[in-house]
Amino acid sequence: MSNNSNNNNSNPPIAPGPNQVGYTSSLRSPASPALRARQASIVELLSTPPPIEPSDASIDNTLNLSRTASNLSRNPSSSSQTSSMFAQQHQQQQHQQLSTPGAGSSNSSGLMDWQNIELSALVEENKLIFINENISVEEAFDTLVKNNLTSLPVEKYRNDLDCLTFDYADLNSYLLLVLNRIRSERLLSINYEPREEIPDLIQKAQKGEQVPVKFVIQLINKNPFIKLHESETLSTVVEILGNGVHRIAIMNDTQITGILSQRRLIKYLWDNARKFHSLDPLLGASLAQLNIGSTNVVSIYGDQLLIEALSKMHELMISSMAVVDKHHNLLGNISVTDVKHVSKSSQSPLLYKSCLHFVSYILNLKGLENGKDSFPIFHVTPNSSLSRTMAKLVATKSHRLWIVNPVGVEDPIIAGSSIPLSPSSSLNGISSSNNSNLSIFTPEKDMGRPGKLIGVVSITDILSLLARRLGKSHVDPSTARKQRRRSSSSSSRSVASRSSLEQFRKSVSDASDR
Repeated sequence: MSNNSNNNNSNPPIAPGPNQVGYTSSLRSPASPALRARQASIVELLSTPPPIEPSDASIDNTLNLSRTASNLSRNPSSSSQTSSMFAQQHQQQQHQQLSTPGAGSSNSSGLMDWQNIELSALVEENKLIFINENISVEEAFDTLVKNNLTSLPVEKYRNDLDCLTFDYADLNSYLLLVLNRIRSERLLSINYEPREEIPDLIQKAQKGEQVPVKFVIQLINKNPFIKLHESETLSTVVEILGNGVHRIAIMNDTQITGILSQRRLIKYLWDNARKFHSLDPLLGASLAQLNIGSTNVVSIYGDQLLIEALSKMHELMISSMAVVDKHHNLLGNISVTDVKHVSKSSQSPLLYKSCLHFVSYILNLKGLENGKDSFPIFHVTPNSSLSRTMAKLVATKSHRLWIVNPVGVEDPIIAGSSIPLSPSSSLNGISSSNNSNLSIFTPEKDMGRPGKLIGVVSITDILSLLARRLGKSHVDPSTARKQRRRSSSSSSRSVASRSSLEQFRKSVSDASDR
């Protein structure tokens, strides 16, 4: 889940895990104070990963090395051997900024890489907020907005390890239920107990009366809420999230201590990208070279009604869709989180306005909130680097970006090669000598008409790529979506109680055998 930072709260520094002393404490969490204070321009943000912020310890050591150099300069009789030792010491100090004493948790050059980071390093306990399953949907929604979160664990009782989650997709389902836009046969088949209460709860919702959140979270099929121990690493996480699961729970021996979503993980990797050297060749490669993304795009015409877009996202169990004109030129983006802008009765007329009108409304609203003009940057091209793609995902807080064929380009093929955009993903080897310099990227125009919509790339695609780079060839970005569509039983607590890593791997294996 993407538990976004609450600006009213200060966040304590993240303690390093047992195998990460002196390393993970220097990595940025999405809420680290140094990161919040840094105000990068959009041009800088979309060019390179954030620079490494020196820690206090490294500053002190640099000062000590500077004093040593000064003493050497004042003593010409010092031997060249001493000067050489100083140079070696300086190189070692730079190297140690990324090193870790943990055995078995570093690569061949002695640097820890991203896949060995333990989940304990990403726990943000001050952002972990539970709600009881008996509270109303309105109260659950208010809790989301008040704490600037995108999902909440829903407990049957305190420390309920079999909890499900409430998010904006559930809020969208509730809105459609109130407006009688969900097929009756689907409502009567949801996995809710006691079943005899279902007709009464539907009637209450459509009368505007309060219904418990435990009923609403069963309106759409969900994947099991998988729990991993704090000692597990990001290698395991990308295996799960790369299969399309949106979030996992982090646990200690007795209780849930945090939530890690796809969006928060991609931000963590981006914020610390300069420290993870194995990412260098991937970040410099284009989407076409990496062969990631899909041509199976869900879109809606700009002149169609917003309520049609919300219904379509509910039916297809997707979190966003592209808005296009009759020639399939990209006009904008509608996300399931936008449902918060039509959740009040005073905003209901927007539901029966065009999607293009709503896109303009959202952009104007964001401009007023941010005190400046907003413009859409929800698109990339086949030539866009992975680095630029990740930067846009972080900047827009999106789960996917639309791939467009730029104006004036006939075919979506990378310049100078024969590699087209492919709906499948493969593990093409990318040499680190090709694009290892993270500072060199081709600028793209974000203003004006983006171009013709030809594909989509998601956080799931990127995490799936990373998982396969680790040898996890079974990872498929569409696995979780197929599971959600295959059976409504995935939303029940009986399945949630079996949501271990072993059960998840078994379900993936069973799905691949079909």
